[in-house]
Amino acid sequence: MIRFAKVMAAYWALSLLITGAANAAPACTICTSLDGFVPFDEISSDVRKMIGKNRRGNKAAAVDVQKARGVTETGLKPVFADGARCPEIDSEKWAIDYSHKRKGPALHKGIDIPQPRGTQIRAVAAGTVVGKFRNKRNRKGIEVMLRHTPEQTGLPYWTYSQYTHLQEMSPLPIGATVALGQEIGQTANTGKMGRRVRRDALHFAILYSERPEWSNDGRFVAPIDSYWMDPNAFYRLDGPYDSRSLAALPANRKQIPVPVMRADGSFMPKTTKRVWPYVCE
Repeated sequence: MIRFAKVMAAYWALSLLITGAANAAPACTICTSLDGFVPFDEISSDVRKMIGKNRRGNKAAAVDVQKARGVTETGLKPVFADGARCPEIDSEKWAIDYSHKRKGPALHKGIDIPQPRGTQIRAVAAGTVVGKFRNKRNRKGIEVMLRHTPEQTGLPYWTYSQYTHLQEMSPLPIGATVALGQEIGQTANTGKMGRRVRRDALHFAILYSERPEWSNDGRFVAPIDSYWMDPNAFYRLDGPYDSRSLAALPANRKQIPVPVMRADGSFMPKTTKRVWPYVCE
């Protein structure tokens, strides 16, 4: 009986090993040829926790790291250029407590912008595709990430824009150069949700770092020594950009002018390097 139990234990251990290998995301081999790429083992444990890499670990500790690295409410609000009418953020705002929607402590590391299914999502700045993920067992669903140099945004950082819940995988290959306002996907609600029914919306997020290095392990894009930025702050013309300083701003500096792209492809203002992720009227 004891021998049988040992055999069964070995069988299940082997099954889990095989299943894990089958479900493991393939490494991003093409990423190694892109500017700034470093092996994933150069990414610190704090950054891994910050991006959600340690899901099976201590969730409260991960939330503490995320708060320390920018996921705190700032009170910023977008005001669209030239009085344009743009798709707006709904109740799923930046850095709100998501614990009631998860099995433990959690924060919302982005903003949600509802739009009808199939609505085109636009690149918020010129950049390079550095991540594409199906996230079959993940709430994020189909995801694309772009990397933007300081020259491409006018910001003093390397920034990374994240777009999730896409309708289908973008045809843009990793390494592709993307222009400001170029379509990078369509709106939907892909991602594991259990019994809840989610509206069609874009989850939009921004990461930033003073260093150019980044990595992609096949499941996550992780900029080295990076932080989360309130996506509204991405449109500020000058600093500060960190959440702690932004939260301390007076109320009259909380409204952020946001450049827009119109349906005819024009930008407002014309010289902008950053736009809202949807076309505006």
